[in-house]
Order: sequence, then C-alpha cells, then structure tokens
Amino acid sequence: MVNLIKAEFFRLGKGNAVRNVLLAGVVIIIITGLNMFNSGGGTGGIGVQSAASAARSLPVNGADFIQQMRDDGLFPFFILAFATAVLGADYSTGTIRNTLSYFANRRIVFLAKCITGFLCCIVYTIVCLAASTALGVLLYGFGGINLAFILRMLVQIILSMPLYLGMIAIGYCLLVFTKKTSITITVYMVGMLFIPSFTYQIHQLFPKAEWLKLCDPLSAFSMLSQFWEFPASYVGMVLLVWLVLDVLILAAGMRRYTFADVI
Repeated sequence: MVNLIKAEFFRLGKGNAVRNVLLAGVVIIIITGLNMFNSGGGTGGIGVQSAASAARSLPVNGADFIQQMRDDGLFPFFILAFATAVLGADYSTGTIRNTLSYFANRRIVFLAKCITGFLCCIVYTIVCLAASTALGVLLYGFGGINLAFILRMLVQIILSMPLYLGMIAIGYCLLVFTKKTSITITVYMVGMLFIPSFTYQIHQLFPKAEWLKLCDPLSAFSMLSQFWEFPASYVGMVLLVWLVLDVLILAAGMRRYTFADVI
C-alpha cells in the first residue's frame, strides 16, 4: 500500500495536472479577493455555492476574508477538479497499464489511489488557505488572526476529511466507468446540482430530521466550514452519514475496480 502511494506521488510529480489545478485555485482566490477589495461597499465575492456566498458582506479584517474563502463554494468544486485531475492522469497518460502490470491486488490499488487523492486534497486545502492568508493580510491586515482562529481552521479541516474522502471515492468510481477526466468532472458537478433536490425529497419523508437537508456535498461542506453556527447534533449526524457513505462507496468501488476493464 505504502509503495503504491509513493509511486502515485512520484508519477504526479512528473506531470502538470497538479500544478495547473493548484494555480487555478490560487488565481481564483486572488481574483475574488481583489474583486471584494475594489467593491468599496455593499457585497462582494464570486461564490458558486449559493446566493448567500455570492452576496455576503465585505470582509472587515484578514481573518474574515480567510473564513469567507474557506466556506466559499469554490473549495468543493476545485477540490473535485483537483482530485479528478490527479486520479485521471493515469488514464490520459496510459500509465494505468504499468500500475496493474505487476499483479497487484486491484482492491489495494483502488484504495491507494483514493488515499493519494485524499492526501492531495489536504495539500490543496492548505495551499489555498495559505494563499487566502497572504492575500487577506495584504488587503485587510492581521485583524482577527489569533490562536483561537487558527485552531478553528484546523478543526474545520479535520471535520471536512470524511467529505473529502467520499468525494474522492465517488470521483474515482466515475473514472472507472468513463476513463475520461473531463466527462467525470462534468457528470460529478451536474450531480452535485441535483443532489440537493434529492436530499430535500428525503427530508419531506422525515420532516423532523432537519439535518438531512445538509447531507448533499455543497451544503455539508458549507456547514462543516461554519460548524459553530449549527447544533452539534446536526454536525454529528452529517459526519456519521458521510462516514457511512465513505465505507459503502469504497467497498463498492473496490469491488467494481476488481472486475472492471480499467485499461
């Protein structure tokens, strides 16, 4: 397992996919920050998650800007693009043949790829937070940035980990079917737009379970990014749902990968 993950990172270091998506995320943060700063009043931001993320008040200090970048819908969209670019490069370059040519257990290969994508997403998050911090301090100063704020950011990253792993596993399952990075990203993003309607219908069947409306990827990510504003029971139930989904998706993905024509 460890050797497979090391091999994945070695391969990634030879390509451009990781660099390109990382640069895209940083550029989006810079554009968003400058757009907010130049607004001069009213609202700012170019969030893609909801009307609220596109119409939030302007940051009042550096910490406020960092938090807005953290809970913006741009994060899950670019995380998915990053993960898919990482995992899909094996198909576009043809190196998937080398990965499976040593009679490695395909279940282990699938799990190793998901773990690699998960670790890359953690790196991506840290890079984007670093870019947000640098730009936020430059534009709005050090206000609000203290130990409590840093600890809260660390908790946010930890809480997001089940969601990251689930998104990675779903993305790679789609790659097994499509074998095309672009198609996978398109299908996944279209799916994320329809999933809220599905979770809403489930909530209609169980009206007392308000947390069910927060189980689609975008709503879950937004909630976990602002966990202190929600009841602890909601946060716990959403995390439990995603942990169960992680197990089911990984199990189904490993089984499918074992029998699928992935070459």
